[in-house]
Amino acid sequence: MIDTKEFVPLESRWQDIYMHLKNKGYIVYAPGTKTGDCTEPYVVVKNDGGYRHVNFSSNRDMYAIMCYVPKGQYSKLEPMVQNIIKDMKELEPMIQNYGQQLPSYYDDTYKAHYITIEYENYKKI
Repeated sequence: MIDTKEFVPLESRWQDIYMHLKNKGYIVYAPGTKTGDCTEPYVVVKNDGGYRHVNFSSNRDMYAIMCYVPKGQYSKLEPMVQNIIKDMKELEPMIQNYGQQLPSYYDDTYKAHYITIEYENYKKI
């Protein structure tokens, strides 16, 4: 959980997620910035859009954390996902797990297996 006495929010929740994971030691990319084959585990943090939350005066912003491992290292994918989930709990209640973890896929472009974990953030409009 966030220590509100020490946590200094950045300009956006995307930046908060990106820097949090980077500070935890993960190799982190913005969408479209990774080039070449996957040679070591990394994550991509993506803004997945948002929408107005029912009849309340708040928006629900969605974020995807895409966890990648090299082609021959599929067995490292699930432990990586579990570590990301554990580390992201430190950003609660500001950013919460949406409860969705998509199935693993193989991305031939990067020669990598990946799983996407979805997160949400509510903000007053």
